Amino acid sequence: MLARRMFLKNSEGVVIGTTPMLVPSFSSRANIDIRKILTHIGPHIKGPILISAYDMHYVKGFPLVEFPTLIFIDSGGYECAKGNEISELGFYKADANDWSRESHLEIVASLDKRPPPKVIVSYDHPSEPQIIENQIKTAKELFQKTDGFLKEILIKPEPESATRSKAKIDLEQVIRNLRQLTRFDILGFTEKELGSSVLERMVSIAIIREEMDRLKINIPIHIFGSLDTITTPLYYLSGADIFDGLAWLRFILSTKGTLYLDSYGPRECGIEVPTDSIWIQYLIRNISYLNRLSINLEKFQSTGDFSHLGEESDFFKDSLEDLKVRIGGDNNGQ
Repeated sequence: MLARRMFLKNSEGVVIGTTPMLVPSFSSRANIDIRKILTHIGPHIKGPILISAYDMHYVKGFPLVEFPTLIFIDSGGYECAKGNEISELGFYKADANDWSRESHLEIVASLDKRPPPKVIVSYDHPSEPQIIENQIKTAKELFQKTDGFLKEILIKPEPESATRSKAKIDLEQVIRNLRQLTRFDILGFTEKELGSSVLERMVSIAIIREEMDRLKINIPIHIFGSLDTITTPLYYLSGADIFDGLAWLRFILSTKGTLYLDSYGPRECGIEVPTDSIWIQYLIRNISYLNRLSINLEKFQSTGDFSHLGEESDFFKDSLEDLKVRIGGDNNGQ
């Protein structure tokens, strides 16, 4: 079985989190008032969150965040990207704010080493693509300047030109460089850069995970951009461990699926209820849903019983069988 449970430990060996880990993200790309949402939603979050170093640098009066059990400090590459993707329609497009390795390091250097514990994600910038060997080298250089934090390397596609990266990671290059990743605590990938379809991404995750197991590299795989009712379980079945995304800010997450807030919300709450009130109400519900999904994924991992995955259990079972056909293996995912 590719699905697993792992323990995240700090430098002193103290457990600070377990997987599967579902991480609500906060980002200016969602065109939200980050300060307001953190204030309203914070008391309802009992687990980890992800915020961006870019937003910590540019959002005036960025609040002191103390409520999570763990904070991921993202690299800032997503917020400063200016590309238009169909899947990103309705998201805020970055202004021409500068973002640099120096700005990222400034934020990292300012972080408080007191609780809650923090994960630092290696720097990336969409107009500064690097070959994987250099990504590893610069990430190691960054973490030599930090202490007391968990270290995550985010692997990005290699250069297509001097200022543009390819659309997808080079899977063979990732596999070739896996032994160099043992100095990091977490290995990260952006969902859409793992493949053009969900199945292709599942295959990429499974291949990386199986090779890591063969090499006895026992660190979690983090998928950036996947936090919903369908892809999160699918990528967990494929061998990933940590998931974050912004869907919980845009949609209603429920056992009925990932629903469009602006239409389903008024239908359930009433057309006379202010949109902001509906939104805040469902954000709190989404947090509860993610907590329950995490527990259900744990139950599946410990029992192999797909019924723990709810109404879509047959779909998830069939999808795992499709994955096994693509990568080989027996009916138990071995």
